[in-house]
Amino acid sequence: MTERTSKPNVIFRIMLLMILGVLIGTLAFSFIKTSTLSDLNLVENDYLSIRENGRYIDILYGSLLNSSMLIIVLFLLGFCAIAQPVAILVPVYKGMGFGITIAQIYSENGFNGFFTAFLLILPCALVSSYALFIAVRESLRLSNRFFSQAFLNRRCDTESLNDYVKLYAVKFLVLEAVTAVSAAVDCLGSLVYNMIK
Repeated sequence: MTERTSKPNVIFRIMLLMILGVLIGTLAFSFIKTSTLSDLNLVENDYLSIRENGRYIDILYGSLLNSSMLIIVLFLLGFCAIAQPVAILVPVYKGMGFGITIAQIYSENGFNGFFTAFLLILPCALVSSYALFIAVRESLRLSNRFFSQAFLNRRCDTESLNDYVKLYAVKFLVLEAVTAVSAAVDCLGSLVYNMIK
């Protein structure tokens, strides 16, 4: 299999992990106890109230912080030789968050909840998920490199590894810029939602 054909397959598998997370989150929401559900309702109301009240700085900050934390975690996991299982759980975790939030909004607002989720969650989710997929892939690649050197006795010259790590850092800086774009999209989605609701 060529490098060119393997890249989309890796991204597709990471995407499937996130979809699995969305399904788990949605199913988990339906089995939550009533007391926990009322606590989550406060979270959902806060999520919606921030957006409905036009607190765009809070939206920007919260969205950027949430996405950036996962990007930073994946960046650091790349330097660990045995971090692959944790790295592949990150998109599942992110998907669970999406699943719970969408299910909660839908259960509270019915069909209008679908419209709300479509405007408030989907656009930002698409951009931030793209950055997350690439971050998981790059984290796995570097982690696999360290694993090969540590456990399979496959050596590469230090200069080559240094160049690879520098490129790795640049890629993650670009991904952080993409997460900033996703936060801006979150603000824009909230603005459009408030204009047409």
